[in-house]
Amino acid sequence: MKKLAFLTITLFTVLLSSCSSLESDAKEAAALNIQSLEYIKEQELEKAEEVYKEAQEIIARYKETEKYLDFYKIYSEQMLKETSNKE
Repeated sequence: MKKLAFLTITLFTVLLSSCSSLESDAKEAAALNIQSLEYIKEQELEKAEEVYKEAQEIIARYKETEKYLDFYKIYSEQMLKETSNKE
């Protein structure tokens, strides 16, 4: 019984940490893309490309996984929030 409780708690902890990781990754990818757009406006194209590639690396970790829809929802909300704040 103690082993079952331990396994349940461990599984729950892993699930919670993976969700928070997914959320922070989505928010980071959105922030990096916003930053890339700012660099483009400032005509700092090398910096824009570098930051954009970082964002794409994060996004690629979730593409073609079952977590992608959750990731993309958070990412899209964050992009909308960030771009709305800039205007």
